[in-house]
Amino acid sequence: MSAKRPLTEAEADTNATPSAGTGSGSKLVPYTSYSDVYSVLVALKTALGEEDIVHASQRALLTVNTATLPSAVQQAAVRLVTQLCTHPTVDSASVVTGLVDSLYTAEPSVRCEVYQALFKLHELKGIFNDVQLAAEAKQRLDDAAMRDLNHSQHHLRCGSLAVLPMIKPRKNRSTSIDVFDTICRYTTDAHPKVRQTALNAIFREHMMSVRLPVEMYDECVVATKDDFEQVRLVAVELVWAISSTYPEYPVVIQKFKVAETIRLLDDAFVKICDMVNDSSVVVRQRACTILGRFKNVDSKFLSQTFSKQVMSHLRRFVPRGGTRGYAGRNRGVRGNHSRGFIPTPKGDADVESDEFRLLDSGAAGAFVHGLEDEYQEVRDAAIESITELSIGSASFAAKAVDFLVDMFNDSSDRVRLCAIRALVSIGERSLIQLTEEQLSIALSAMKDASHIMRHGIYEFLAVSSLSKSESLAQLMATFKSNLDKYSEDQMPIYKALKALGNNHSNLINAAFVRALLGISEHYLSREARIDDIVYAGNIVLTMNTKVATRNMLVSVLPDYVYSHLPYLRDKYRGCLPDDILLSVPKKHWFVKQMLENPHVDESVARLSLEDRKIAAHRVFVSLQESLYRCCSGSGSCSQTTGLAGKSTAELKQKTREFSAVQNNAPTDDPSVRNYELAVLHYAKLVSNVSSMQTMADKLYQRAEVLDLASTLMYGSYEIEARTIGLDLDSIFALRYLRLFVHALWISRHQANLYDPKISEKLMDEFSQRVRRLDQLAQSRSADISELKQLSLSVGNNNNKKISDESITTFVHNFKPSLFAPATGRCQYAQASFISSATKKRIIEFNHLFPLNLQIKSSVVWVDRRENILVTVRMPTQECVKLYPPASSLKPLAPMQWSLDWDSVPVSLPLGSGEGTSVTVNIALRQAADIPWTDSFIVKGDLVPHGYKIESYYKNLASGNHQYVDIHITDDGYTVNVNAVEFKPSPSIHTRA
Repeated sequence: MSAKRPLTEAEADTNATPSAGTGSGSKLVPYTSYSDVYSVLVALKTALGEEDIVHASQRALLTVNTATLPSAVQQAAVRLVTQLCTHPTVDSASVVTGLVDSLYTAEPSVRCEVYQALFKLHELKGIFNDVQLAAEAKQRLDDAAMRDLNHSQHHLRCGSLAVLPMIKPRKNRSTSIDVFDTICRYTTDAHPKVRQTALNAIFREHMMSVRLPVEMYDECVVATKDDFEQVRLVAVELVWAISSTYPEYPVVIQKFKVAETIRLLDDAFVKICDMVNDSSVVVRQRACTILGRFKNVDSKFLSQTFSKQVMSHLRRFVPRGGTRGYAGRNRGVRGNHSRGFIPTPKGDADVESDEFRLLDSGAAGAFVHGLEDEYQEVRDAAIESITELSIGSASFAAKAVDFLVDMFNDSSDRVRLCAIRALVSIGERSLIQLTEEQLSIALSAMKDASHIMRHGIYEFLAVSSLSKSESLAQLMATFKSNLDKYSEDQMPIYKALKALGNNHSNLINAAFVRALLGISEHYLSREARIDDIVYAGNIVLTMNTKVATRNMLVSVLPDYVYSHLPYLRDKYRGCLPDDILLSVPKKHWFVKQMLENPHVDESVARLSLEDRKIAAHRVFVSLQESLYRCCSGSGSCSQTTGLAGKSTAELKQKTREFSAVQNNAPTDDPSVRNYELAVLHYAKLVSNVSSMQTMADKLYQRAEVLDLASTLMYGSYEIEARTIGLDLDSIFALRYLRLFVHALWISRHQANLYDPKISEKLMDEFSQRVRRLDQLAQSRSADISELKQLSLSVGNNNNKKISDESITTFVHNFKPSLFAPATGRCQYAQASFISSATKKRIIEFNHLFPLNLQIKSSVVWVDRRENILVTVRMPTQECVKLYPPASSLKPLAPMQWSLDWDSVPVSLPLGSGEGTSVTVNIALRQAADIPWTDSFIVKGDLVPHGYKIESYYKNLASGNHQYVDIHITDDGYTVNVNAVEFKPSPSIHTRA
């Protein structure tokens, strides 16, 4: 940087004017420091008037053209004027003219900033197309750019190269050949940034629909071997761009006096295939992606991408020995030199070989290299390109199947899923013929832990074809295993079976059907259970064959199969063919009648899926409105007498209606369904509040009230523990409901049933709960009069009689708080047992040894491993808690776990004989708000007369009441056990 002369006193006095005072009347002076420019940049983000913007742009231009200022200030002024020029009040032509003038006076660093500014302004506003610039300004810019192209600093060369195509006029979507010639000279510049900028300028012209000259192809091919990664990236794009513009242009490949002409499209395909072996991951990924864009590539080059050895049709022999051709070679030309011939080591290039190849060294087996790449991004791109190329070539698609099936063993879930989707896309055009080896790989992939992968495999099998009936039987056995393990796979498996039946009518014969359904050829068969999902799947496969095949199977299928068809058609809609009526024998006329005239039901279950969703949403909205009326006290609810019976009856009715329709109208978004489940569960709890208030004063219904209180307390904890994503208002509503249960429990219990210390503990913890809820209500700005009155009574009065009256009043006037979690944010904790986890449902045991059970379950939407536990319900109805070891709980995904406990020790009590059963459940530990009282109420504990109170206090101190156990399995897993007598084996001494 050249030395700057110091400012004169007059200039210093002028520049001392503060930059904040901008306006049309202020004196125009340049910015003298970086802070002045930065202050204007900050002011642009807040508020700046139109006159101030124009004045600031003029000052910035003056700063750029003041050669005595530091270069850092001038660069900041260039950036400022670039931002100001985007404002409509600023004259873009004058700004561009001022920036062009600075190219002749400013230093190289400032000129580089000016070129970047001009490039950015053209990208934003098209200043060289839309703005009327003077011819002199354009000429000066052209001269400056051409001058800086030969500057020693690469930044200046990059800047001038970027703006050079913009300042040249375009006519009919074509750029001057001189411009391309100039830019192409810099594709071999010594600096990689300059080479990258030159190629980017060419590619930008292509993106602007400019027709690139075909002569640039050679320079772009050379650039694909550049040492700089970014240069190779742009060069690969340009090779494809030029080949797509001139696909039929002839390219001559000449080597060793042998020349062959191929199309430019094929040559570019070969060149980009070679880039799949590039050292850069980004270049390999880009090359694999671009390969999928090619259309109408010669089949011989496409097929070579799946073979690492160059095929014979891509080899050309070289005539050796002057003018002698192939005949001389065949007559023993090589034999004359056999004495001095040294064989080429394997793996080295044979430069003396009598052949040359139309493919580069790395182009052979390009997709094989891409699919075997260590980075999954490259493998994904290769699979996507194979899918695109398979659309235009059936032979290429047939060769690709074997490689794509092998990708089922890939370590990445994303790659496996990408391969599955590619095969489904290929199979939708023509069925995929699977070999035994490919089928074996697909069957192994069906055991994937991810349901997305399994469903993808089912879709792939639906577009596949098998050649042997044994293979189809093996596939059906795997389907049966998956139906037992994964209940969510039922409908995807049925859809796959429907397609398989249609594709394999030639394999499904009488012998196959007998083996599939277990039908004896000589004896009557026992009628299958109509609710057996495996049997239903077998019927789906059989009935989706061709009509001729079904008519042939009439003599094989039992009569009960045809009687089940109406039920199976209505339950599994879309799984049986529309022409099923044609295959029913005449003797089953009643079945034909049911199939021709199906029963019309007015219920939601008979509606279409879309109508069912609309009806379910309508019922849910009415449920929310009814819940709102109950909680807010509007409508028929009184403001002083708690919940009214009419509103509660309406809420109960809406709850029953929505419970009936929700299972028949599945939502696409699971979080919405979980939100609806949480609201439904809370509505059921609220509907019980009115009943409890009505029965509160009736002594003969005391036990029923306490049972409802225990249910209500457990239900509130179940909603909070299983629903993830509740907001603070919803959590407050649940805790406020627990306060009501606590108050009801105190008011309905007589003091003589408990030790005075227990009664005192219940009252103290009730006061503690009231204070906490009052603080939470104030932080949420909730105005609940009953809670305020109760808080004042608890806080200011120590008289027991007043407290009892306050509690009784609170119970009668209680209204639940509104429960409305955010839609689309809720998830529901669930656990499901795998039915094949325990091989025997009846287990023999001896009282001397613990019973070891095997549990295999999947748990979803549970954040912490230590909160998962196993509960076992004993024959005596005692519930035993067991904590699984850490090794048995394995994370599958965020908040998803797999529980595989091989040996669950269960000690059965004495007296458990034949026919005893134990029930296993998966539960969550939920921390209690008031540990002792809440656990006490949930268990429904009653302290009988004669109970040793010291033992009870000792149990309290053990910490067993810190948590409330919430079951997250819908149905427990029941195991029947039989007691056997232990008989030791006799020895010699015992016989003596």
